[in-house]
Amino acid sequence: MSAPVDGRVAPAGRLATILLVDDVRPLIEVQKSYLKRTTCRVLTAHTGPEALRLCEAETPDLIFLDATMPDMDGIEVCRRLKADPRLRSVPVVLLAREDRMDDCRGSGCDAVLVRPVSHDLFLETVRRYVTLLERQENRIPASLRVDFTARGRGYTAFTKDISPHGLFLKTPRPFRIGTPVQLVVHLPDPVDLVLEGEVRRVVAARPGSHLLGGIGIRFTEVPAGTRARIEEFIRGRLPR
Repeated sequence: MSAPVDGRVAPAGRLATILLVDDVRPLIEVQKSYLKRTTCRVLTAHTGPEALRLCEAETPDLIFLDATMPDMDGIEVCRRLKADPRLRSVPVVLLAREDRMDDCRGSGCDAVLVRPVSHDLFLETVRRYVTLLERQENRIPASLRVDFTARGRGYTAFTKDISPHGLFLKTPRPFRIGTPVQLVVHLPDPVDLVLEGEVRRVVAARPGSHLLGGIGIRFTEVPAGTRARIEEFIRGRLPR
């Protein structure tokens, strides 16, 4: 593994855009799962030409490239990016087998990681190049029934997890990011929680992926008493 060198850093307070490029979709899902406790914008591509088109349309802050892809591999994609005056400053990390390290270094990339890449090493590398906004609040797995209203229609779903600031709902129904929702969360005690929220994350269910489809909701209106009840519920289920 080559040691990453310092690259440009996305301005603090702005969501970093990270492009993941791999022709093996489950490997992209693994990388996305490494980022799930951070707040960043993730783009994906499955071929070299698709990655170049995405970079032309909007400049990402960081790119992870599979070095071995059919037709146009990540090494060639990296060469083309580094030859483009508009894109050459974008940090590129190549993921490769150890026997391709020399080829990768010759492409002009900013770093090379030898596969398989651990969760900790992946995030350590990301943090060298961009500012990640990371969730620090207590978040616990919990299956709670939630009745909610969005776009004038009523739905029922169950939570995957909950924190004092939001929850993740397991639902196959698509909702746009930014959609306001009204929630009734049914805790085990007799009094339900009534909350306002907004869709902040959308995860599509895909065959073969370990990620559950659903929507991440950030609470926008939380009365003090309601927040205290959520925190009490979470504390009662944290490991002692």
